[in-house]
Amino acid sequence: MAKVEQVTENDWARLRAVRLRALADAPEMFGSNLAREEAFDEAEWRRRAARPVTFLASVDGADVGMTGVFDFDGAWCVMGMWLAPEVRGAGIVDELICACADFVRRAGVDRVTLGVMEDNPRGIRAYERNGFVATGAREHVRDGRDELWMVKDLP
Repeated sequence: MAKVEQVTENDWARLRAVRLRALADAPEMFGSNLAREEAFDEAEWRRRAARPVTFLASVDGADVGMTGVFDFDGAWCVMGMWLAPEVRGAGIVDELICACADFVRRAGVDRVTLGVMEDNPRGIRAYERNGFVATGAREHVRDGRDELWMVKDLP
């Protein structure tokens, strides 16, 4: 079982380490790149850590996953989900999604969305297992690939 905690700006170095590891591991799944984010200074990482909410997942004291929830004009969206290869399949994605859903629910919102790359079947299955359904919307992002949009109603 993982420990999932909300990041504060004082956790900026932890967030930086996980995000850079994610970009090195799966650059095709993010809208940024390792070189760009390696150049960010402490102030930028603190700003990112202070955004609406970012969660880190850790196992035995080691940070192994991350995600965030962002408000885009009233539409709350899970973004930046990543798990270290050594913990994939252990259910940590479920814990991160639960943390995101709880945050959105507490904000008084009854729906959360996310985008997942079409060539990420494992991610799609994990989101479906957690109650997300495809909206049918697709967004062409890069490299000839599409991001599929999914939604989850929060009771």
